[in-house]
Amino acid sequence: GGRYDNLVSMFQEAGKVTPCVGVSIGIERVFTLMEERLRQEQGGSIKQPNVNVLVAQAGENMMVERMKLSKLLWDGKISAEFNQQENPKLKYEIANALEREIPFMVVIGEDEAKEMKCKIKDLKARTEETVNQSELVATLRSKGVIPVGCEFAAEMMK
Repeated sequence: GGRYDNLVSMFQEAGKVTPCVGVSIGIERVFTLMEERLRQEQGGSIKQPNVNVLVAQAGENMMVERMKLSKLLWDGKISAEFNQQENPKLKYEIANALEREIPFMVVIGEDEAKEMKCKIKDLKARTEETVNQSELVATLRSKGVIPVGCEFAAEMMK
């Protein structure tokens, strides 16, 4: 803390003096304390998924289809991501989603791509269903996925 009169005066008209004082807190220390309190309240983990859906493939050479499904989800205001590797193995994708606590996976394979369908895996309920790609966003919303930008409003309505 201290006085900052001359610092503020540097950004004003010449000769104008504005009295000013300041204080600081150790923001890192504050965050550390907040995290510790959250860990205690939640039983040891404060892990939060950064997306609602992980888009994956069954088979090989499905990058374009994964990108199309991701765009479909993004256009529907659903937070989603896909692995940028060319041919990631599905078992590693599932392990990644479970580790990061991502609630849903959308999986596309050659057969689903031909039929304009995809599979939705609910990783918490451990269920799977095949849906038309045109119904993907509506189906995920019916399962509780909140559109990006509406999280605060949804939290307030609980």
